[in-house]
Amino acid sequence: MDRDRKISVMLVDDQKIMLEGLETLISVRSEMEIVESAQSGEEAIERLRSVVPDVILMDIRMPGMGGVKATQTIKELYPRVIIIILTTFDDDAYIIEALSHGASGYLLKDIDGEKLIQSIYEALSGNLLLTGKVAHKLALNIRNNNKGIEKKVAELDLTPRELDLVRLLVQGYNSREIADTLFLTQGTVKNYLSDIYAKIGTNDRAKAVLLLKKYLSP
Repeated sequence: MDRDRKISVMLVDDQKIMLEGLETLISVRSEMEIVESAQSGEEAIERLRSVVPDVILMDIRMPGMGGVKATQTIKELYPRVIIIILTTFDDDAYIIEALSHGASGYLLKDIDGEKLIQSIYEALSGNLLLTGKVAHKLALNIRNNNKGIEKKVAELDLTPRELDLVRLLVQGYNSREIADTLFLTQGTVKNYLSDIYAKIGTNDRAKAVLLLKKYLSP
């Protein structure tokens, strides 16, 4: 980014007092400028037709289109725009959805002003931003999800034929090679694999292989 050019920022929040506070915080920074503000996702997308900022500070819950959907839509239309979620809500679903749709960070509104400014620089540098509380909740969610899957694997009740397929699968055999080895059609192999994945609770082959290796371990 050109260091001689100011960092342009758009604010999206339905609370006027929040908009005013952010405007005050950013307006005193000589290297930053607020180019637009909006109070809903729809309004933000409309404003982007006239000006595309470097960074958007986005609230989650707003009348009409919320922050998650707005993030998804904006990243599809303007993939280079950096979007940082700034909200009071630390729900796991919001965090995961916002990040999966391209948000560069998820910060809570109680963040210190200087830390928020620093976060904008960090996001522009390509770093993913999470406040301590949000990072902890995200890590806990992932850990609990993995535990749930591993429990399913430990309790698998595989048929002898499914076990034959699993042994070949973890050795790196593809569907055709499994079919040739076990004298089955590829369609039959795919059906078996679908049943096995369903028992585990994942459709990701690489993840399934890792979990099935644990199942086969003595």
